[in-house]
Amino acid sequence: MGNAHLEKWRSLVDEFREKARQLELEERSTCLACTAEERARVAEAQHFMENSGLGQALCVLVWDVRRFVAWSCHAKDRSVPPEYTELEMVADNMKDFAARFSYRGRGYAIAFREHVSSHPDPHADSRGEASLFAEDRVVFGVSMTSRPGAAYDDWQPATVEAFRPGSWIADLLEMHREHNRTVQAAQAKAWDEVTSRRAAMISLE
Repeated sequence: MGNAHLEKWRSLVDEFREKARQLELEERSTCLACTAEERARVAEAQHFMENSGLGQALCVLVWDVRRFVAWSCHAKDRSVPPEYTELEMVADNMKDFAARFSYRGRGYAIAFREHVSSHPDPHADSRGEASLFAEDRVVFGVSMTSRPGAAYDDWQPATVEAFRPGSWIADLLEMHREHNRTVQAAQAKAWDEVTSRRAAMISLE
């Protein structure tokens, strides 16, 4: 059942790309001006992704949701932010996974796939793609890269692959702000603990 859901989402992404490809071919053969306009829109979407932080937010979200799903099934469920509910892993094939969740009552899904080469270059960047779904439609997708030796969840956005504006934008940006606040709080706590231990070692009592 999980693989069936994953294939459904994959087909939605593929359908979006195929329609975009067909549109570009049709416009290229019938109207050069229209083709230029479409390319300008793609460039605008790319610029918006980079400047708004949406691409980075999606790169982070796929791994946050993956962790939240795992935590919700075990004793760490208290670590899952209360805004995230109905967490469910739809398919998990290591470097190819998809999950559903609700954020503040609104339903979403994410999918991630790493492009695995039969002859990988250990010195080359890893490449993959992430997609965000709302109401079973892909609303945002990016290609991603990860440096050699980087942490498993350290990915950077490369190019926008799908973009349908909607209320999900505000949600995704807020998810990312919450992620950053959590990271900063954890770093501050760790620093406080280190400082306390150092202080205890140099006590003049």
